[in-house]
Amino acid sequence: MHARLAGNLPAEVTTFVGRERELEQVRRLLLSSRLVTLTGPGGVGKTRLARRIATERRKDFDDGVRLVELAELRQGDLLAGHVCRALGLSDTSTDPAESLAEYLSDKNLFLVVDNCEHLVRPVAALVSELLASAPALRVLATSRHVLRVAGERLFEVPPLSLAEVNSQQGVGTGKVNSEAVDLFLDRAAAVVGELPQDTRFQRSVIELCRRLEGIPLAIELAAARSRAYPVEEILARVGRALDMLTTGPWSAPARHRALKAAISWSFELCSSQEQLMWARLSVFAGGFDLLAVEGVCADVALPRAEVFDLLASLVDKSILHRHHGSARFTMLETVREYGREHLFALGAEREFRLRHAQYFAALAERGRTDYFSDREIGWFQDIGANHANIRLAMQSCLSDLSEPRIALRIASRLRMYWASPGLITEGYQWLRKALDNSRGPSEERADALWVCAFIEVLLMEVERAARTMDECRALASELALERVQAALMICAAHADFVLENVAAAAVHAQEAVAYGRKVGDPAIIGEALFIVATMAVASDDPGAERRAAEALSFLEAHDAQLWRANALWVNGLVRCRADDLDAATKYFVDAIEIFRQLGHDLGVAMCLEGLAWVAARGGESIRAALLLGAAGSIWATGPRRMMQLSFSEFAVKGKVEAIVRAGIGDAAFDQATREGAVRSLNVLDEIAGEPARGDPPHHPDPEASLRVLTQRERKIAALLARGMSNRDIAADLVVSRRTVESHVQHILTKLGFHSRTEVAAWINRLESQG
Repeated sequence: MHARLAGNLPAEVTTFVGRERELEQVRRLLLSSRLVTLTGPGGVGKTRLARRIATERRKDFDDGVRLVELAELRQGDLLAGHVCRALGLSDTSTDPAESLAEYLSDKNLFLVVDNCEHLVRPVAALVSELLASAPALRVLATSRHVLRVAGERLFEVPPLSLAEVNSQQGVGTGKVNSEAVDLFLDRAAAVVGELPQDTRFQRSVIELCRRLEGIPLAIELAAARSRAYPVEEILARVGRALDMLTTGPWSAPARHRALKAAISWSFELCSSQEQLMWARLSVFAGGFDLLAVEGVCADVALPRAEVFDLLASLVDKSILHRHHGSARFTMLETVREYGREHLFALGAEREFRLRHAQYFAALAERGRTDYFSDREIGWFQDIGANHANIRLAMQSCLSDLSEPRIALRIASRLRMYWASPGLITEGYQWLRKALDNSRGPSEERADALWVCAFIEVLLMEVERAARTMDECRALASELALERVQAALMICAAHADFVLENVAAAAVHAQEAVAYGRKVGDPAIIGEALFIVATMAVASDDPGAERRAAEALSFLEAHDAQLWRANALWVNGLVRCRADDLDAATKYFVDAIEIFRQLGHDLGVAMCLEGLAWVAARGGESIRAALLLGAAGSIWATGPRRMMQLSFSEFAVKGKVEAIVRAGIGDAAFDQATREGAVRSLNVLDEIAGEPARGDPPHHPDPEASLRVLTQRERKIAALLARGMSNRDIAADLVVSRRTVESHVQHILTKLGFHSRTEVAAWINRLESQG
């Protein structure tokens, strides 16, 4: 056997953009493992990342770095000979694998094996043999499927980073913090030359990269179109990206000449059952779990018993991505669109979109049994996790599926889900669309009308709500729907309060209690009891304490978590008014915990303001202002006019603000509320009594410095010191980006810093001190 030891890495002909975090992570993996596999869907940049790593490591291996490309190889029994040729070996042995293992046994070599997915088994067998025979060998593989070799370490290559959502950072300056944007600009400049510098162009590029989900292949193909089309036109057509981006550079392999070809490559490597599952999964939006897949996709052709293994197989092949720490799966939009086209070609698109809509209508329908019960929190969490699917189901039913009554059922069953600042407008729009598309008399329409009236009252659109209630009342009478007639009394009570007629609101609420008992609906009784107690507080009724206790007792007896939390809040107001601040605090804290589990931000905001009242009455004016600011940041996510906000301003916020302004002055109050608005919304930290304002502690002793941060904050500070973005930290810790942003602001406030750079320098200084 003869070898020409050198390197065979092709020279880079285009700029390598970004990937600093990924490069560092792969470097670390290679220090501890002799086999690292880069996984991810086609076009995400596995090959380019592997080649850059290989180029960097040339000097670390005495026998060089070698690249083995498998894209054009189809026969597994030819693999060992193919590797020999890639290494520059001439071999006439009848067992090239054995000869290859013998040759590499004393070599210090870095081997890159690219595009293994279609030859996973033979590659796994050969790599295992080579690693066992050559102790100094390191292997970096790229594959859409895991190799499942002992000692294999996996690294899933993510798409390129995008500009922060809703961030305007850099727009108009030519500097946008986004690897995807950087790649587009680099590749577009190569074909166009000078690019526009105006804000419109930059915004279009940011949006285009977002629509292409940061996938390098898709972005490069789009950038290549810049020669013929302005970016605005490319963006306008990107909805049909799979059809538009049909050609790539002639020097690229055939599968990389189009985004569609890249995805087709993965599709062809799937079994027929996997292909069918892929196609059916395309009807989902956002994420989905095993139960949803079984409910929507399983049938005789795809038995339920096979779904579990098929999902796992599609994860291994990088078609699906499983959320860390959960059993939910996601699919890149481009991959989903390819599956949808295959589903259409099978003539099954409408069938499975309807099954999808019916499944999520059933999830919404669980509100009849799970709402106002001990199952309520789980139901709300399921609804929140599947918001995108529910939205898609309603849209489909109102368009080409022509099933408006399904949309009516979904929208109306989610009444209390919509009743939150960030969701109420969307919920109202869905209700109106569904009502406009299903005008015939039905129980579904009656339900939707009273829910629509309820939402209109919350939005303080009382005149419109009155017209909706009149129509609903007539329909409920025609169809003899006593439950709907009882529910309308709750709407009437809320409307009275908006019209500042507290006494009338109390009367209507008491009538609703009686009517709810008549029809045997505990949910109507419980909600009405809550309104009675709330109106008693609003009117300074001496019987407010009794009313609040009665509501809480009833709601606790029915394990109705949402309304129990509301009743805790009312009891907190009663105890605060009576100067029983410890009891008030406990009520608010307990309510917050439930609201947070429900994802009910509106309730959290109300309780924060309740705690602000406690703080103000206890002489903690700065803390009170901070809590008001934190609550205000939640209210700001919704419409300016909401009934709950009006009540809060009437009964709580106005009182707190008057007390605090009188105590510390307007300037200090405004500054503290602004600070509260950007502070962490981790309510438990706020309640624990952390330093609210003033000079943050600076300790010469590193250990003392660390003690001012919670364990989670220390972890995030350490990740900041490594230069990680909020998006990267969120992915690393498996939390939302909003949570990370809150913690970062908390760290800055506690330490008295003004930038992430200062935090990083501080951490590095502590580490250098040992």
